[in-house]
Amino acid sequence: MSRGDAAGYACALGIMTGTSADGADAALVTVERGPAPRRTRLIAWHHQGYSPALRERVLGAQEGTMAMRDLLALHVELGRHAALAAGGALRAKEAAGFMPEVVGLHGQTVFHDPQGKRSGIPLSIQIGEPTVVAHALGCRVVSNFRMSDILEGGEGAPLVPRFDLNQFVSEASDRVLLNLGGIANLTRLKPAARVEDVIAFDCGPGNMLLDAIMASVGPHGSRFDAEGAQAARGEAAEEVVEEFLADPFIARRPPKSAGREEFGAAYLERFLARTATLSLPDRMRTAVEITAGAVARGVALSGSGRPDEVLVSGGGALNRTLLGALGRALPASRLLTSETLGVPVLAKEAMAFAFLAFETISGRPGNVPSATGARKEVVLGSVTPAPRPR
Repeated sequence: MSRGDAAGYACALGIMTGTSADGADAALVTVERGPAPRRTRLIAWHHQGYSPALRERVLGAQEGTMAMRDLLALHVELGRHAALAAGGALRAKEAAGFMPEVVGLHGQTVFHDPQGKRSGIPLSIQIGEPTVVAHALGCRVVSNFRMSDILEGGEGAPLVPRFDLNQFVSEASDRVLLNLGGIANLTRLKPAARVEDVIAFDCGPGNMLLDAIMASVGPHGSRFDAEGAQAARGEAAEEVVEEFLADPFIARRPPKSAGREEFGAAYLERFLARTATLSLPDRMRTAVEITAGAVARGVALSGSGRPDEVLVSGGGALNRTLLGALGRALPASRLLTSETLGVPVLAKEAMAFAFLAFETISGRPGNVPSATGARKEVVLGSVTPAPRPR
């Protein structure tokens, strides 16, 4: 039994593995049980990084180069990795006495085709075996969050906006919640917004392009540009920035979602070919300006007027050069991090899937049709029961 049962809140745990494919984040949280907005509070967070060999296999799965048997083995292995991440959060000293009643397992997306343009059938596939997590933690697990929305005609993404609405809605401020993960995505919350008012979508490349450049042409063993140090030394090639900002996805009106299919290996190859004569710092600064420009155009698509605040989360929130570029691209808005409102930048998405798992077992919808394009609200996910009988 969780400590929160008698205190008006539930205890839940969320595990997130994003398109950056750098590992699994686990967040142990409490969620208010009352009427909306139901706030979520972080208790403990843990990151379980992928080894270089495991990350290479994950990227192979995402790019579609992995044999089926190897993919199935990776599915189970990522379940074990997720359980390790969860165990790390549960062992934190802050977690003493807290026991989750549900786990939300996002899984590692390996194919996202919500309109069926590539496969002939609408789908989104995440791997990471939930039974492995349920067995390790002795707790029911909600996974496969995206398909219920896709079956109602939606994109299956973004799903964090339901959490954003509950966590960040304000009576006075017009807010954009900007997540800079592998993909950059945003949620626009007008003052006193209700679920039908929420606008949210993927904007364009986030850390995916930046990290891939460093891994391809940076110093040996580079995974990312720490704090944007390389980009800070460079100058952007403006003609390249404008060329890449002309990508049809960036101009397309929402609902829309993206993954490595749009901004993965082929996109990187095109960028590297186009910038072959540039130094590494200039390439990084050019990619930073592409990301910031895509976000600015996304904000313009999200509604009339400039938002009062843009609250940044995700790994990109640690990139000082990218934050500087965003500040210049959005001069009329206060640029803050989600930490300002009590949500650590690296924990937000894992917190969101803990919240969504609690909504699922409570029989409440987790999608936002105005964001995904679904015909109606639906309860999300597949529930794997705790393996031990009561």
